[in-house]
Amino acid sequence: MQPEPVNLIGNQIELVPLTEAHLPDLTKMARHDEIWTYLDEATPQTEPEVAALITEALEEQDQGVRLPFAIIDRDNGQAIGTMSYIDIQRAHRGIELGWAWISPDYWQRGIAREAAYLLMRHAFEALGAIRVAFKTDARNVRSQRTIEGLGATQEGTFRNHRILRDGYRRSSIYYSVIDDEWPAVRTALEAKLRPRMV
Repeated sequence: MQPEPVNLIGNQIELVPLTEAHLPDLTKMARHDEIWTYLDEATPQTEPEVAALITEALEEQDQGVRLPFAIIDRDNGQAIGTMSYIDIQRAHRGIELGWAWISPDYWQRGIAREAAYLLMRHAFEALGAIRVAFKTDARNVRSQRTIEGLGATQEGTFRNHRILRDGYRRSSIYYSVIDDEWPAVRTALEAKLRPRMV
């Protein structure tokens, strides 16, 4: 299993490899505190702050531990957020979807669902993954509902999983979809996406 940069096209969005060219759009989109509440990053307000996040993502891509995508609104061509393959377990054919954020201007439109669908479909059907995982802060109910809406199964809670910048001991809830479940998960997701999917 070897994830490589690829373009994934949906109806509302396209996922494209993240580059520095997305900096102006993402700087505008990232200036909302509610995006960063549970991401252990201060809200980036300037181009240099967002550039640092892009640089980190691309460095991790070079190290083979992350494959970051920009989420592009197909109506206007703007980058409206990001999502990444992370925790890439090549030998065990597992991968996680993370570093996901979208401008609140695009919330409640099914964008996160469509992005996750495209990445899961690619993982299972092109990369040969047997497991796609998700994790979220135990306090982040919005994220939990989104992941559950994808058809993922909650596996459990890693208690005191991380110490955040402010010293808070974060517990993380883990979810997954495995390859045996993917056909049914795909059918259910496509039924939800059908009014918008091409």
